[in-house]
Amino acid sequence: MRKTLTVICILYSGILFSQEQPIKFGKVSAVDLQKTVYSVDTSAEAVILADIGSTRIKGNAKGWFSLEFKRHRRIHILKKSGYDHATVEIPLYADGEDEEVLDNLKVVTYNYENGKLVETKLDVKSAVFKEKLDRNRVIKKFTFPNVKEGSIIEYEYRLTSDFLFNLQPWYFQDEVPALWSEYTVSLPAFLKYMLISQGSQTFFFTDQKSKRGDYSVEMEKKNSYGVASGAERINISCGVTDFRWAMKDVPPLKEESYTTTLLNYMSKLEFQLAAYLDPLTPETLMSTWPDLTQRLIKREDFGMEIENAGTWIPGILPSILKNASTDLEKAKKIFSYLQDNFTCTDRHQLYTEKNLKAVFDKKNGGVAEINLLLTAMLRYAGINADPVILSRRPYGFVYDRYPVIGRFNYVISRAMINGGDVLLDASRPQSGFGKLGFDCYNGTAKVVNEQATSLSLTAAQLTEKENVTVRLSTTANGEWKGNVSKLYGYYESEAMRGSMKTGDQEELKKTISKQYDNDVKIENFKMDSATVLEAPLRVSYDIAYNNEMADIIYMGPIITGRLKNNPFKSADRLYPVEMPYKIDESYSFILTIPEGYIADELPKPVTFKMNEAGDAIFEYAVSRSSDNTIKVQYKLETKKTFFQTTEYDTLREFYNLVVAKQAEQIVLKKRK
Repeated sequence: MRKTLTVICILYSGILFSQEQPIKFGKVSAVDLQKTVYSVDTSAEAVILADIGSTRIKGNAKGWFSLEFKRHRRIHILKKSGYDHATVEIPLYADGEDEEVLDNLKVVTYNYENGKLVETKLDVKSAVFKEKLDRNRVIKKFTFPNVKEGSIIEYEYRLTSDFLFNLQPWYFQDEVPALWSEYTVSLPAFLKYMLISQGSQTFFFTDQKSKRGDYSVEMEKKNSYGVASGAERINISCGVTDFRWAMKDVPPLKEESYTTTLLNYMSKLEFQLAAYLDPLTPETLMSTWPDLTQRLIKREDFGMEIENAGTWIPGILPSILKNASTDLEKAKKIFSYLQDNFTCTDRHQLYTEKNLKAVFDKKNGGVAEINLLLTAMLRYAGINADPVILSRRPYGFVYDRYPVIGRFNYVISRAMINGGDVLLDASRPQSGFGKLGFDCYNGTAKVVNEQATSLSLTAAQLTEKENVTVRLSTTANGEWKGNVSKLYGYYESEAMRGSMKTGDQEELKKTISKQYDNDVKIENFKMDSATVLEAPLRVSYDIAYNNEMADIIYMGPIITGRLKNNPFKSADRLYPVEMPYKIDESYSFILTIPEGYIADELPKPVTFKMNEAGDAIFEYAVSRSSDNTIKVQYKLETKKTFFQTTEYDTLREFYNLVVAKQAEQIVLKKRK
C-alpha cells in the first residue's frame, strides 16, 4: 500500500449534497441485533456501523468564536474480544482554567433478549470519569453497561471549544471495519484552515456547498470609567461553505511487524488554522518554522524555564563539574549527573508541568523537564546548547513543510562541542552519551533556536552491529564443551544493561541459556563494558552439554541466535516495512571433529541477495582444515531500513532462504 499525504487550502464552491445520513440515534431494530457477520470483514470482532461527525463555527458571549463538534457513533460487538470498544475515551484540550466543554452525552447499549430489544442507558452524571493527563490534555472516559456478544452500542455528544486552532480531526479508519464514516465541516469566509488529508482509502464521496450564514458575538460593554455596563452584540453575515467527506466499507487497520505506527497510514483529515480574513482583522496564522520556535523560546513552560534557571543553576554547578576542564568533560559530567540521579516520569511531554527548580529538587520529571534542565545546565556551564523537539516513532511522522506543533511529543538537547553536534537524552538511564533511542529516529526534528534548524533523524543512520564466535569440541568422556564470545549491537547492549539493573548476572545467564536448543550449562561468565554506556557490551562464557555419541551425529552449526522463524509471516502486506535500524550480523562457528568421527555431510556455501541492488545480503561460507576442524561463517546485512509493499514478497522470500539455510546441519559419522 502506498501512503498518500495531501495538503489542501480549503476553498469554496457550490456543489450540492445528495447523500443522506444512514442512521438516526435510537433507531435500532431487532433485525440489526441478530446479524452476526459482515461482508466487509467476516472475521471482525466488532464493526462500526456508522461514525458521523460535524464541526461548525458559532459566535459566543466572550467576544469571539467557538467550535461546536458533534459526534454520533454506533458499533456492533460481535465477539468477546471486541469488548474493548465498549470503553470510550473523549480527549479534551485545556489551557489553564479554560477547557473544552463536553455535554449532551447519550450512551445506550442494545441487546436482543427473550425475543425483545432491550435498551440499557448509562447514567452519564455518575459514570463518566475525568483524567487530566497534562497541562493541555484531559480525557473523559466511560464504559457501556450490559455489553454482551451481539450488543449494539451507540453514543453521541457535543464538544464546544474556544480554541479555534483545535478543529477536530477525523479518522476514517479504526482497528475494526467501518460500514460508514462521515465528517462535515462548516466554515465561514472569515476563517481559513489548511486541510491535511492522509491515507490510501478512496472517498465514497466528497461534496461542498455554499450558503449565507449569520454569526452573533456578544462583547462586554464598558462605560468611560472602564466598568462593565452590559453587553454589546455584533452580527456578521458572510459566505459559509459546508464540506462533507464520506467513506463506505472502510477496511480495518491491521497491526503488522516492523511498522512504526499505524497513524502514518490511517486514512484521516487534520486541520490547521491558517488565517483570519475580512471582516475580522486580517492576520496570517500559519506560521513559519522560525515563528514556531520563537514562540517556544518565549513560552513560560518551555524556553523561559531555561532563562529563569539562571538564578540558581550557577550555584549548583561547581560541585557537579569538579575536575572538569574541557567542554566535553563538563557535558559528560552534567549528563551523567542527571542520568544517574533523576527518574523520568513521562515520556510523552513537550512542555514543563513544573518549574525546573522543582524538577531539580524532586529529582524527577517528564522528558521535556529533564532535557530542558540538561540544556539549561549546559548553557550555564558555558556550552552552546539548545532544546530539540521531535516526534517518536509510535507518535507518527512530522509534516516537514508545515509547522504543526501538535506533531511533536518529545524533547532532547543539542550541544555544540568541539565544532560538532552532540544529541543528548538524559531521561534514559541506559543511554550512552551522544546516543538516542532508535524510536527518536523518525524523520524531521527541529532545534529550538532562531533559525529553527532542521535535523534529519532516520533509521537508515543506525546500524546494529553484532559479532558472535563459537568454538566447540568434545572431551574424552564425550561431553561437548566450548566457548562463546559475543559483541552485542548498541541497542541490544542497552536492553541487556537494563535487564541487569533489575536482576543480576545469574538472571542474565538464564536468559542467554534459553537461546540454546540443548540443555546448556554456562560457566566462567565474563562481561566487558557493563558500565561504559556508549560502548557495545561484550560477553564471553564457556558452555557444556551432553549429547549422545551415536554412530551418526547431527549438529546445527548455528547453535545460538539462530533465526528460527521468518519475521515476515504474512503472505500479504498492507504497509511498508520499517526496520528500526540496519543490520550487520556476523557469526563464526569452529568445530573440532571428535576423535573417531569424520564429516560426512556439510552445508553448501551460498550467497543470497534480496535483489540486484543488494538491499539485503546473506553470505554463508564453509571450510575444512587439515587439522580436523570445520569452520562455518555467515554474514547477514541489510543496507536500508524502509521497504515498499512492492518489495515485500522479495524480502519475505529472502528471509525464508536465510531461515532454511541457518537450519541446515553438519552430519558427523563414526569411522568404521
